[in-house]
Amino acid sequence: MSENKFTQERLEKEIERLSQENKSLIEHLDQVEREKVEYLQNVSHQLVAPLNAIKWHIENLTAARIGIDRAKKVLKSVYSQASIAVHLAKNFNLMSNLEADHALSKLKEPLQEVTLRSLLVNLANDFQPLAWDQNIKIIVDDDMFDVKPDVWVIKPLVSQVFSNIIENAVKYSTPGSKIIIEGKYLNESDSFEVSIRNRGIALNPENTSKIFFRGFREDEAKSKYPAGTGFGLYIAKRIVEIHEGTILAKSKDGWTIFYVTLTVKGLKGKARERAKKNGFAD
Repeated sequence: MSENKFTQERLEKEIERLSQENKSLIEHLDQVEREKVEYLQNVSHQLVAPLNAIKWHIENLTAARIGIDRAKKVLKSVYSQASIAVHLAKNFNLMSNLEADHALSKLKEPLQEVTLRSLLVNLANDFQPLAWDQNIKIIVDDDMFDVKPDVWVIKPLVSQVFSNIIENAVKYSTPGSKIIIEGKYLNESDSFEVSIRNRGIALNPENTSKIFFRGFREDEAKSKYPAGTGFGLYIAKRIVEIHEGTILAKSKDGWTIFYVTLTVKGLKGKARERAKKNGFAD
């Protein structure tokens, strides 16, 4: 085989390879674009409901059509619907940021010591009005937070992790049931594990990993809430991984359980480095 012919064949193979890569990239970009459009449509649809509810409640309050006792319940509902709207907006904002930033070092928010028990109590209180609509009680088990070391995290991001899990638990729990939040210190790994469990739509054991994929939703979840985005748990996983922690889901004895484990002191050194780099106060 002549050298020219050999070179030509190599070029043809390389052109074919590049052509296939280009085709794959185009298909991937098309898929991402479709997902973005679908996500925007779903978020818009979900935002309309709480905003309309808030508008309707305020109209009733300002028109003085209801008594004081009823007004108190309406205000609780307004708070609940506002919490949902804020939650959706935060997820929407995080989607673009997390797609662009893949490491803790690239995020500008400061790392700080956070007491997870206090954080979870506040989030439980935020979501409780929404849960009341289905007679669901959110319980933070104080006895399980027997050893409570603080963890080094970016607080707004980790708050969103637990918000996304608790919101899912509320949406998919059986009316009249309980959502139980527990925590424990793991001495061997110097980390803190939080578990959030609920009874409701059963988690298919085959999907315990898939539920963290971007846009994935189980069939039963789609049937109950057709407008869901399937991005909440994906966002949660990305945030936990950025914090060098772990997140997983299990189905056990009728419970769906999410476990989030975060290092206690593992990021302390990085917190100092990032504070100097970004000009945060110590």
